Amino acid sequence: MTAIRRAYIIPRLMQTPSLPLPDKIDPWRLAAESGRLEGTLALAALPRLAAVLDHLNGAVSVSLVAGIDHQGIRSITGGLRTVIELTCQRCLEPLPWPLDVTVNLGLVRNEAAAHRLPDEYEPLLVAEGFIRVADLVEDELLLALPQIPRHVDVQECEANDYRAPSSEPAPNTEPVQPFATLASLLPSKRSH
Repeated sequence: MTAIRRAYIIPRLMQTPSLPLPDKIDPWRLAAESGRLEGTLALAALPRLAAVLDHLNGAVSVSLVAGIDHQGIRSITGGLRTVIELTCQRCLEPLPWPLDVTVNLGLVRNEAAAHRLPDEYEPLLVAEGFIRVADLVEDELLLALPQIPRHVDVQECEANDYRAPSSEPAPNTEPVQPFATLASLLPSKRSH
C-alpha cells in the first residue's frame, strides 16, 4: 500500500509549469480524460522550424487542453507562445518575431471526417496510437510563420543601411541592356 501512495503522491508534488512536456501522447485518450499539456519545449528540438531560424536559443511556452466539446468532437485547444529570430527579407538583418498561436484542433481518424469538421476546428488526422508533442507544436508554429518576414516599419530597415527603391529614375542613366554582349557573338550578315 505504501508503494502505491508514493507513486501517486510524488508526481503530484513534482507538477510545475516548467516541467518538460512528454515526448508522445495519445490524443484520443488525452481528450477523453480532459488532459492538459503545459510546459516548455526548446526551439532546438524542432528541426523543421530550426531550418528557417537565425538562432535556436529560446523555448516555446505550450498551454493546451484536450477534451470533448458540446458537439461530441474531441479537440485540442490552447496556445503557443515564443519569440523567434528570422531574417528580414528587405534589409537581411535579424528580425525578432513574436508568435502567439491559437491552437484549435479537432481530432479526426480519416479525410472524410476532416471534411465534416466544423469550421472553427483545423483537422488533426490521427488514426490510432501516439503522436509526438514536438511535431504537433512544430506544425502549428510553421503554419504561423510569415511568408515574407520583414520589419513592419521601413525605417527599421533603413537603420540597417537599407535604402528604399526610388520611384524616380536616376538622371542621365542609359537603360541596361543585359544581352548586348551576346550580339557580338552572332555571326555578322554578309551579302554575297
